[in-house]
Amino acid sequence: MGILGSLFFAIGVMRQTIEAMGRLSGTYWDWNPHLPPALAAQKADYLFGGGLIVIAFVLQLASFFASSQPILTEAQTRAAPWVAGAATLVGFVVLRFAARHVAAGYEAEITSWLKKKAEQPK
Repeated sequence: MGILGSLFFAIGVMRQTIEAMGRLSGTYWDWNPHLPPALAAQKADYLFGGGLIVIAFVLQLASFFASSQPILTEAQTRAAPWVAGAATLVGFVVLRFAARHVAAGYEAEITSWLKKKAEQPK
């Protein structure tokens, strides 16, 4: 159920097009300059978060097919929480940087779409 839920979550966000975000940012007379960055950041964060949720559920499901024999030594088992904590912090920083980069690309596309739309004769 978790895999299905996360897939629908991710699909919903992926279907949010540049045009849809541009229309949402627009008004009858002009466009709100604060909405494109917010919508772009939201889409990027949802894409990364949804993707990670899908991966987590798939890995959890795959673990049922793996051997139940321990693969870590006693010393490795004691270090595992520290390694997992450090990997989580590093992963978060790297993925936040990547999400900001993706969001900047979406923001540029939305702004470009809005400017083209504003230049069209009414």
